Amino acid sequence: EYPNLWPETIRGLIVHSSEWTPRMMERFGLLSGMHSPKIAKENLLRTVGYGVPSLQKARYSTDNALTLVAEGELQPFTMKDGATASTDPKLNQMKLYQLPWPKESLRQLPLETEVKLKVTLSYFIEPNPGRRGYRSRYSYQSHGLRFETIRPGQELDNFRAYINGLVELEEYDGPEGDNDGWFLGSQLRTRGSIHSDTWIGTVRDLLDMHTIAIFPVGGWWKYRTAEDRWRNEVKFSLLVSIETPEQEIDIYSEVENLVNISIET
Repeated sequence: EYPNLWPETIRGLIVHSSEWTPRMMERFGLLSGMHSPKIAKENLLRTVGYGVPSLQKARYSTDNALTLVAEGELQPFTMKDGATASTDPKLNQMKLYQLPWPKESLRQLPLETEVKLKVTLSYFIEPNPGRRGYRSRYSYQSHGLRFETIRPGQELDNFRAYINGLVELEEYDGPEGDNDGWFLGSQLRTRGSIHSDTWIGTVRDLLDMHTIAIFPVGGWWKYRTAEDRWRNEVKFSLLVSIETPEQEIDIYSEVENLVNISIET
């Protein structure tokens, strides 16, 4: 269907199109009754992953379910000028994506209407299989990437500061806005090298969630400087979809060329 898409994107579309079946959610409900929500969700992921893929959803957007795809690259690590051989590289680039929400179509719905936002980040790592007894989660993967979505009510400057970890600044009091509504949350969705999560909330809040950040975390490239792996750039694919109730609303027609939209800012 889309022969020019990257492998990162194809893999991402498979996971992005997946849903848990009623039987899977029934088992999750039983686990929730016996354990904490976190443990129940961990067991759900460990047993059935992200659920059952749908070829139809992976291939097409529909009138009430719109999918955006952005393929990008970044250099996770960098060395400052004048650094010595014993200096570890530092985290480098992040990318912000402004999402072209079909605002006019969404505003046709009552602002309190419940909608679904799904985000999937797919990339490949270089494993480090030679290490024994990994002391850190960053010992096996060459690098890691994460995504965060701006929160309803959060200013863009505050969002940038949050991503950069600028908590030491006197004028920064932590992230603004409400982060409720995500099923897995920022801790559980970071396993492996493909991260997917679903947010459910109102149209009013969705219209505020207009920016997504992609940023690096540690990995063995950062600590084995002699091999100069820190110089590498990496590819990633970001998939974002919104789903509205089955009503007479066409959110597809307001955004054209949905595949491989590069919306970097």
